[in-house]
Amino acid sequence: MKENDNITNLFDRLKDDFDIETPELGHEHRFLRKLQQQQEESQETADISKPKILFTWWKQIAAACVILLSLGIFIGSNFGTTTIESPEVTFSPEVEKSQVHFASLIEKELEKVKAAEDEDTKEIVQDALQQLKRLETEYDKLKDELVAYGEDKRILQAMVANFQLRIQLLENVLVQIEEIKIFKNEDTVI
Repeated sequence: MKENDNITNLFDRLKDDFDIETPELGHEHRFLRKLQQQQEESQETADISKPKILFTWWKQIAAACVILLSLGIFIGSNFGTTTIESPEVTFSPEVEKSQVHFASLIEKELEKVKAAEDEDTKEIVQDALQQLKRLETEYDKLKDELVAYGEDKRILQAMVANFQLRIQLLENVLVQIEEIKIFKNEDTVI
């Protein structure tokens, strides 16, 4: 009985602290709409952030180098600028180095893909080249944004992601070509 008295006393003491107001009309609808928007936004960011393919160790090192170089840009190491392609477009040396590094990696992978192209893999290679052109077009748009808005961290990250996507695309094509060749060899043995 004493326990019951303690609970009763507690409720009597806290009676004025309880929220007994009735929400406005449509409160539940607004709440559910906001909850759905948050879920959609979190789903979109989850889809974007999911890695499609595991990085190899050298890609991780390259990505770390680019991140470090980008951080150098934002810490205040804009001591000089270098022009790329046209005189009115200037980038910091770190951005230019990163661009050259990734471009050389892409070029090496592209040479491997073109060298591995034959009658059986022609369709895969042509499709990859079309996807590569689309990614290059997107990269050009990012470069234009970088010129328009300055060296914004988000734009630089998008440029790095674009380079990484191109490298992954070419590596995936090489894996597919190798699988086709293995399958073809197994077919001829049987």
